Amino acid sequence: MKLATREHRGHKGRGAPSVRFTRRWGSRLVPAGYLLSACLAAAAAPALPIDFAEIQRRATVSFQEGNFFKPVERDVEALTFRLAPLLIQEVQGQDGANASAAPFGTLVLTNGTAVLDTSRPAIYFQTDGVLVHGKPHVSFTYIWFYKAQAERRRGGSISAQGVRLTLNSAGEPVVWEILAEPSGAELIFVSHSLEAAALAQFGKPLPGRRYAVERGTNETPGTVVARVIEDGPVPMGPIVYLRARTHMVSTLICRCMPAQAKKLRATGTYGLLPFPEAAPELVRVREDIRGLASIWRGEKSGEKRLQTCLRLPAGA
Repeated sequence: MKLATREHRGHKGRGAPSVRFTRRWGSRLVPAGYLLSACLAAAAAPALPIDFAEIQRRATVSFQEGNFFKPVERDVEALTFRLAPLLIQEVQGQDGANASAAPFGTLVLTNGTAVLDTSRPAIYFQTDGVLVHGKPHVSFTYIWFYKAQAERRRGGSISAQGVRLTLNSAGEPVVWEILAEPSGAELIFVSHSLEAAALAQFGKPLPGRRYAVERGTNETPGTVVARVIEDGPVPMGPIVYLRARTHMVSTLICRCMPAQAKKLRATGTYGLLPFPEAAPELVRVREDIRGLASIWRGEKSGEKRLQTCLRLPAGA
């Protein structure tokens, strides 16, 4: 499998004034294709009860220490690169003492077997789209891989992680979907502008929900909006905070928001690579986490799938 390497500059986070941007949640953008739906089995109840309050609480927690990863500076004007995530991997004790020992890496096919080369940290991207009220919205999916663990269990380590960004009509990210959540929840972050529009149309959150954009617990029992985040002054990738050892997403924030890591031990870079083509040798890897197989196979999403996941305002 031959992978071309293209990389870009990471943006440093900075404190932002509490400015609100008024945006229309519509669409003038044309998608490159239709892949993963915004809500993976949103209407299906999880196998075990999900603690929504705990998921939302952890989104506000700061790490004591972490390692910081950003894309290598190349092709900095490409939107795919400007929207690439920055990662902060929590470290505890002697774990992750330096960023050169990255926990994620590049997929390599050796004698028909997929192996991970952690000496070359990489994040894979793909551009796709989703229909909302019949209008196309562009999405960008970013996935990175970890070494496989010997044991798979609820709440345990996962072998891949990722985030999918969906843009509004102005080309700004407004919905972020986490692709692997050990609790079994469909974990989503939304922008302040989208939540404000939902609040204006639908009123206060439904019973058992924290945000107006969330559907009722009876409609989407496995879906939770973990947090509403600030709208950036320009389109930019998020900062994703990953828990130590499990690689579970603790929170996701705009680069314009205050940092949630008290100290960074080290800084590393990763290569940004186009998503590899589906290959039989990667079946086990891509089906290891829920939703990943759907992305890789290029499954088309229905027009109303995103709407079944969230209460999206009229005109979306």
